[in-house]
Amino acid sequence: MTKATITVLEKAIPPLRWFPVAGEFTEEFLRRKSGDANGPSYKDLSEGEQCVLVEAQRILGRCLPPTETEGRETGLVVGYVQSGKTLSFETVMSLARDNNYGVVIVLAGTKTNLKEQSEKRLKKDLGIDEGAVWYHVSNPNTSQVPNIVNRLETWQRSPKKRRAVLITVLKQKDHLENLHLTLCQLMLDRIPVLIIDDEGDQASLNTYSSKNSTKSELTKEERSTIYNWIRAVRDSLPHHSYLQYTATPQANLLLARTDLLDPNFAELVTPGGAYTGGKAFFTNSELIEIISPDEVPTKHNPISTAQKSLLSALRYFLLSASQHALTHVRGKDINRSMMVHPSQATTSHQQYKIWMDQSLRAHREFVERNSKSDMGVIIHRFKKEYESLKKTFPDIKPLPELIEAMVEDVFTELNCVQVNSTADAEKNIDWKQTAYWILVGGNKLDRGYTVEGLCCTYMPRPLGSSPAADTLQQRARFFGYKSSYLGLCRVFIQQNVHQAFVDYVEHEEFVRKGLEDMRGRPLKEWRRDFLLNKILKPTRPNVVGLRVKRIDFDKWMVPGALHRDEGAVVANRYLLEEVYNSWCTKYGAPINASSHDRFKQSRGASSNFIIEAVPLSAVLEDFLLRIEVKDPIDAEEHGAMLVGIAEQLSKKPELVTDVYLMNNLAPNYRKRDAGRGWADGHPNAPINQYFSQSAGSLNDSHFYSADRITLHLRRFDLGAVIRGGNKEADMHNITWFALNVPKTLSKGTVIERR
Repeated sequence: MTKATITVLEKAIPPLRWFPVAGEFTEEFLRRKSGDANGPSYKDLSEGEQCVLVEAQRILGRCLPPTETEGRETGLVVGYVQSGKTLSFETVMSLARDNNYGVVIVLAGTKTNLKEQSEKRLKKDLGIDEGAVWYHVSNPNTSQVPNIVNRLETWQRSPKKRRAVLITVLKQKDHLENLHLTLCQLMLDRIPVLIIDDEGDQASLNTYSSKNSTKSELTKEERSTIYNWIRAVRDSLPHHSYLQYTATPQANLLLARTDLLDPNFAELVTPGGAYTGGKAFFTNSELIEIISPDEVPTKHNPISTAQKSLLSALRYFLLSASQHALTHVRGKDINRSMMVHPSQATTSHQQYKIWMDQSLRAHREFVERNSKSDMGVIIHRFKKEYESLKKTFPDIKPLPELIEAMVEDVFTELNCVQVNSTADAEKNIDWKQTAYWILVGGNKLDRGYTVEGLCCTYMPRPLGSSPAADTLQQRARFFGYKSSYLGLCRVFIQQNVHQAFVDYVEHEEFVRKGLEDMRGRPLKEWRRDFLLNKILKPTRPNVVGLRVKRIDFDKWMVPGALHRDEGAVVANRYLLEEVYNSWCTKYGAPINASSHDRFKQSRGASSNFIIEAVPLSAVLEDFLLRIEVKDPIDAEEHGAMLVGIAEQLSKKPELVTDVYLMNNLAPNYRKRDAGRGWADGHPNAPINQYFSQSAGSLNDSHFYSADRITLHLRRFDLGAVIRGGNKEADMHNITWFALNVPKTLSKGTVIERR
């Protein structure tokens, strides 16, 4: 290791368990990868605090040292979709090889095409077929035990010179069982093993986790088949570390603390500067085209011809491909592609494939027929899409030149294929076969599948009734290293899918920031509170082992019981006095609510006063973070409130709040009871003042500001008698508050219950 690298690794907090050395195998891998036509430079791979090598050293340095004789470790490695996770774990594997790990196992996805894609890349990047570093076994069985034993014995005699064993296996029950039976026949004492679980949130996790979380400790745990075989594989390895690689870690982060796959630590994969992910696409609306619902085929909306939006998407792609044909450097960035992802049903793929073939043929005949005689009519046909591309990619070639390249290069080199489970589908795309591709498919174009040079995505696939955030995000094959041609990219989706992606980007950054703060530290210390709008759920419910609760940070949030803890009552009483005096001094004297036009006719308005435009940051720091909320239910909602406000302030620090002083802070009388504090549905309970359903009634919830967050401050005297008046009160001067959030600022949260 260089001195600079050592300095970076020594600064890691908490400290690494050990410092993996980048030796000859890693150096050879980095040189090989930097020579790839579509790969990063050697500098990007090996220099700087966030380079691929240093991050890989951090990841492996959190794992078990190879010098230990036994033990197990579980880690979570999180990247973005199409951001370089495979490159990261290839580097980790090379480091493991340099540091005397004798066996590396890669759980390579759940679909054969993904496993083959991974194996093809591993063979190319790691030089497996050259035979100097790795002895590769794919989907092993017990018949291969003698060969593996021989290789391990040879490796043990000279670990630095002899080949280590690399096993790739499909995450499927029969193959995992065979792997387990094979490992059980090997003498693996004192042989460090590294397991890479590619797409570690998929299939590996126990689908009975949620069900098990409701059982007593004495009840036998149920286990799904693949999860059970992964447990068996791990139990057969005396010394190993297990790394879950994923771009969507929600499921892994919501496992029960006792789950075998619950990660102990998390590390991040930082994308290179050319990466374009959710922020690039969904903060730039010019790259998104909305598909109208009436252009989406359904049982109630049959469509017999290619939709206008599909034809437009095809023209965008033809123009982008033509630009590529005119400008790309031979041997570099050789592909441009379009993906059509209508649904998971293969019947829809067949229909869209027919439409694409027909549309391609029609466009080709139209362009070739008119290119020599009437270029104007072609220009008119492509004008809308060209002008749009010109706005986002000003360096695009003139349209006549693009048309010429379309005829000479694109149409002649373009393949349109299905990628799915049907017999006539393309099983393995040979990207070197031709430069231009249109892929039509469903689930096989989801998670883990790399579409080379993807520049146009047509995805009419509906959002669904209760979509999982991680499932939605894995459809974003259009993310990747596209900064050089981002302006030539287009994504066609429905409006609600677009909004869901916008929400997901915010959620993803929120989770990633939390993981950044927890980097390397025990994840058991991190309370899982996720920002997630109500349109999405975090993951499939059956794998969630933690107790979580959904709380939407919108409309009125009113505590139910702020009076039961005597110490809190006293502290909150002093807090209210303090903030009242401070805010009146800093932000102006309160004004009577009846002076506002909207409240003039409201009964009781003259009793309420307003301090206007108090900075939301002051409301958070001076009051909401300091108010003592002891009731467990209230505390959960209060925690969600704090998460939502903090996130709003991180985006909009200028936000202000109108603070309403209800009854000018003179105490109102309300009945209390012996339960949580208020009889359910009792008309005098403070919470019911906000949610009264009486026709034509005016309650406290009517006093709010339409475009700002509203905070109500008030005092209550509490007694045991209904409508008894203050003379019946036996608890006096109880501080209370309520918060209203307008829809424009609403947030949703998923919080861990404790």
